[in-house]
Amino acid sequence: MFVLTEAAKAEIQNRLELSDSTKFIRLQMRKSCFLKVKLTLEGSIQDNDSEIVKDKLHFIIDKGECHYFRDKKLDFIPDQTGFKQFEVI
Repeated sequence: MFVLTEAAKAEIQNRLELSDSTKFIRLQMRKSCFLKVKLTLEGSIQDNDSEIVKDKLHFIIDKGECHYFRDKKLDFIPDQTGFKQFEVI
């Protein structure tokens, strides 16, 4: 499906450590920015979600958006202003 870069993996681990009991990492494409990904932590899977397990991390992606992640890398790139974002490249 997709590959995680070390930067993405580290940022996700940091966010999971701050969360109390979140199990799933939701990935969804930002509608206003091509290739930018919104990452949220959630406690359950919805009916229209696919679960992908990578490096013991449980990702959920809406089935309608899975094609955006196929054969891509999920990377974490902080920009010059300090805004932190995930991208599929």
